[in-house]
Amino acid sequence: MANTTSKRRQRGSIRSHGDGFQVRVYAGLDPLTKKEIRLTEQAGTWPETEKIRTRLLNQVDEQRHPKTQVAMAFLLDRRLGVADLDETSYERAEGIIRNYLKPTFGGLKASTPTARRTCSRTTTS
Repeated sequence: MANTTSKRRQRGSIRSHGDGFQVRVYAGLDPLTKKEIRLTEQAGTWPETEKIRTRLLNQVDEQRHPKTQVAMAFLLDRRLGVADLDETSYERAEGIIRNYLKPTFGGLKASTPTARRTCSRTTTS
């Protein structure tokens, strides 16, 4: 009689990192850069790492993880490159992207802009 229980390899990894632990879970390939996407998070205790690993695995299984890790600046440049604009419209759009959008949003990952993060970055004290 065949053994019905199979030993599957554990998904995700936990390793010591500084004073705590780092949890890493493979989430697929970035569709734009073709690089691997790995979700990572830090934890202080071992039981906490197991909870984090389970949560990250659920995100991957439900496809709620970011699909790309590229910066907004990359996407703005790419959009400008494929836009079908006449010369003056192209120059205007390029100026707006260079002077306003890239300084404000260029460093953000494409998956992170939300109203809360956007407002906190654009407000000045």
